[in-house]
Amino acid sequence: MPFDPSHADLLLQYVLLLAGAKDKQIDRQLGPTHLIKYVYLADLAFARRNRGTTFTGAPWQFDKFGPWSQELRERIEPAFLVIGAEKKISPSKYEDKDDGMRWSARNERLLQEREWKLPADITLYLKRYVDRFGQDVPSLLDHVYSTKPMLSAAPNEHLDFSLAVEAASSAESEPRPLIMDQLSEKKKKKLKEKMHALQEKHKSRKPKALRLVPLVKNPRYDAIYAAGIAWLDDLAGQPLTPGEKSAEFSNEVWQSSTRKGGDVS
Repeated sequence: MPFDPSHADLLLQYVLLLAGAKDKQIDRQLGPTHLIKYVYLADLAFARRNRGTTFTGAPWQFDKFGPWSQELRERIEPAFLVIGAEKKISPSKYEDKDDGMRWSARNERLLQEREWKLPADITLYLKRYVDRFGQDVPSLLDHVYSTKPMLSAAPNEHLDFSLAVEAASSAESEPRPLIMDQLSEKKKKKLKEKMHALQEKHKSRKPKALRLVPLVKNPRYDAIYAAGIAWLDDLAGQPLTPGEKSAEFSNEVWQSSTRKGGDVS
């Protein structure tokens, strides 16, 4: 799928307007790094349900600051001019000079309009992500680096979103809200009764007594202790000499099975 600027603009505007709905002024301001990573997560969510096809069609690649698309970066300012977003420039705290740029927009009507135009798979995830990470760049980067396309690529390589389809079958938690309006009044009443019964049952349970490990008041620093410490020191080998050290890693580490395992999405 080729890059679709209209889809990119729609997502960028929606992300900024989502942040604009927050209570604190500082939480409404997002920089290019935030915006690009949130759009990446939106593309990832869309790809899960659409056989690896992304919503924007952006050519994502592994960059030093995580997933990156220059085409998407160039759409930020044009997209925000349309909705009258406010732009601020401040000294950068990060190596990426763009992080000194902040955008903000607060408009409930536009937020609702943009949400209606987007697939529910995207809006459900983005609401959760913007609420969870906000302006927290380290946590946001940590999350995107742990996603399947990133864990399966090396720096400067293009990201494979078909891997997201495989991840969709895993036991990850997805935002699936209960739609009460679809239930009949009779079913709603029964559901509330069951929930109330569970709450009462939980209240009636007595908490289990905690069993603590006895505190050792007088530890034994005898010959056996000294021999054990000496044995551990011997296992550690010779101590490193003080000074600066450097470590080299093979490029094969990027494609290792260790990076691709674990709890990833």
